[in-house]
Amino acid sequence: MMKFDTIIIGGGLAGMHTACRLQKSGQRTVVISKGISLHKPDFSEYRSLGGRILMGDSVIRGEFEGGNILAVYTENLGQNRLEADNFILASGKFLSGGLVADMEQIYEPLFGLDVEYDRDRNHWFAPFDEHQGFMSFGVKADELSRPFLNGRIIINLYAAGEILAGVDPTETDSVGKILAHTEAIADRILGNA
Repeated sequence: MMKFDTIIIGGGLAGMHTACRLQKSGQRTVVISKGISLHKPDFSEYRSLGGRILMGDSVIRGEFEGGNILAVYTENLGQNRLEADNFILASGKFLSGGLVADMEQIYEPLFGLDVEYDRDRNHWFAPFDEHQGFMSFGVKADELSRPFLNGRIIINLYAAGEILAGVDPTETDSVGKILAHTEAIADRILGNA
């Protein structure tokens, strides 16, 4: 078993920005990073702060109890539990595998979180020069960015960045919005909000 203050799932812009902020504030964090990010993060600052990165690894399941997530298990670590007080899901959208679409639905493959999307597949795509509806699909969360699982909030899990419903990474100001949002999540975890 390994114990951290916060476990961040996803090493893109949202995950790394939040991880650096928490690590600077004295938290013990680990970033689990597998997949592709639209914004190539710089891991050097996080590493210099003592942060740990599990590169090329992926979470395969979570352990839940009473509205909280207790631990996650990764592909490379097998049955070794990774426990934390807080978890951040910053796994991106379709390109990085944070969301998956099949012929019937769009879903979040890691925990099975509730996803907001248009049920009419005809609205998923538009002509190339128009806004693509699927870019706004994402995990449903409350005002504190805590996602829902079967209609119930996961109290110590936060959704950050592109994984969230309504966050379109192709919008001009998306990077600024994502960074401001991750700052707010870090403040909540640190008790500053």
